[in-house]
Amino acid sequence: MRRTASRLALGLIAAAFLGGNAIACMVPSTQQAIDVIGLKSTLMVSALTCDQRSDYDTFMTRFQPHILSEQHMLDAYFRQAHGRFFHKYEDSYVTSLANVQSSAGIHEGSNFCDQSKTLFSKVLALNTQTQLDDFARQTPAIQPIVAVACGIVETSSFRRMERLAPKP
Repeated sequence: MRRTASRLALGLIAAAFLGGNAIACMVPSTQQAIDVIGLKSTLMVSALTCDQRSDYDTFMTRFQPHILSEQHMLDAYFRQAHGRFFHKYEDSYVTSLANVQSSAGIHEGSNFCDQSKTLFSKVLALNTQTQLDDFARQTPAIQPIVAVACGIVETSSFRRMERLAPKP
């Protein structure tokens, strides 16, 4: 629990400095896509850093249709938020996502690969896309963005932080 809180805090800090503005509110299907793509990115960074490519390949083979569907959901979100130039913003998000997760891994030091093995063992024990969605929601990846669920009212402090954050 403490590790999750520190990851969330690191993600919020990264969002303020790396990700730029808060993005538009997230409907549940978009939030699910963010969660799943965030998990996929975490696993990719882990696979490359800790030489776990075969585990990553197994994960991608098992869940490829679902991950592709979630990627299309993310594409649609960025298209709606940014119009015809959405690829620029989505590419920036994907790059920032990998960078913030890699930085977190560096921060964790030698524990990172041990935690990566544990994460892969949990993910590879999943069999259905519903299980994957639940796992991604319950084990959120570090994100370079601040995602606010639709219907949540932002405080003036949050809006001030958004205005002061560097633009992408």
